[in-house]
Amino acid sequence: MSAFLAGLNTFAIGVCIVFLALVLLILLIKISGQLIEKFDNKNKKPEVKNEAVAIAEKVETVVEDDEYEIVAAITAVIALSLGTTTDKLVVKSLRRVR
Repeated sequence: MSAFLAGLNTFAIGVCIVFLALVLLILLIKISGQLIEKFDNKNKKPEVKNEAVAIAEKVETVVEDDEYEIVAAITAVIALSLGTTTDKLVVKSLRRVR
């Protein structure tokens, strides 16, 4: 029975050491993340932009990046409003309306 208790004691000590090591690792990662964020914020110049301009730039980037995604979205909306499925619709052309 004493061998079982010795093994149980060794198991408990091992579990405690692993738990403490994991807690220390979590703390180390959080502290290093805060330090890196602090140094990045010091080196970054604050940019003053109008929110509407920033949103417009993002929208233009999306439009230029993936035109097929936009066609799919427009087709899905038209199919939904007509009460049909997208396989019954064909998009022949698109043009920008201002």
